[in-house]
Amino acid sequence: MSVAEALTVRGALPQSLGIRAVGIDIVDVERLRAMVERRGQRLVERLFTVNERALCEGTSPRHRAYCMAGRIAAKEAVRKAFGGYGEGLGWRDVEIGRDASGAPVPRLTGRADEAFRRAAYSGLHVSISHEAGVAVAIAVAE
Repeated sequence: MSVAEALTVRGALPQSLGIRAVGIDIVDVERLRAMVERRGQRLVERLFTVNERALCEGTSPRHRAYCMAGRIAAKEAVRKAFGGYGEGLGWRDVEIGRDASGAPVPRLTGRADEAFRRAAYSGLHVSISHEAGVAVAIAVAE
């Protein structure tokens, strides 16, 4: 059976692709910006690691809001990909960094690392996109 044929089989992902779980999330950029404005730096420190704050700091307020919204969406997509293994994850247990090309890279610590191991995943990939006032992210676990 070809991959194309396997993808048409209802309710099944082909084992040959190695995809074990998918999570997706969307964040309203303006809503997040307003929350940060209301709650201040304390909220930012609760949601983001030092490295994530550094990635989003020093840019325009608009870019900063989109950067933070994309990371929140990616963290939530990762939690969803973990399913029941992801219960109790803290916001900073998943860090969304960047590789040399600028692509998002998930880094797992604490409870997220434990969830990844309990789920027996071998890889985790994240993609983030921004458009029309929203940030959307998808996480794919193998």
